[in-house]
Amino acid sequence: MKKETYLFDTHALIFWNNKISVSEGFITFFDNQAKKGRLYVSSISFWEIALLVKKDRISISNVTAWKNEIMNNANIQMIEPSASEMIDSTLLPDYHKDPFDRLLIAQANQNNCSLVTKDNNIHEYNVETFWI
Repeated sequence: MKKETYLFDTHALIFWNNKISVSEGFITFFDNQAKKGRLYVSSISFWEIALLVKKDRISISNVTAWKNEIMNNANIQMIEPSASEMIDSTLLPDYHKDPFDRLLIAQANQNNCSLVTKDNNIHEYNVETFWI
């Protein structure tokens, strides 16, 4: 059975919010899901974004303001990782070494969400994924 809620991988959140590197269909679909209250973001995605900015891998002038704008205007719900999710993420097979992605996989599974990602390594895991 297809899941009706969606957890953004970090890159998917950036692409959707900034309307870059995705199709108009992708943006419209997730805009509609936001209106229905079906979108989730993990707090760890903002940590990952801040680290990417610090390493000059992406450019966001103020990560806190960017996060606040999304959370105040996009009807997206934030989920915090639980101890159970953090432990589960370490028990996943070693297909993917990125601890952020492994925690997102655990969160998607425990919160009954499809993980919105284009990361092919994630497809190796027992998690429902979604990409347009």
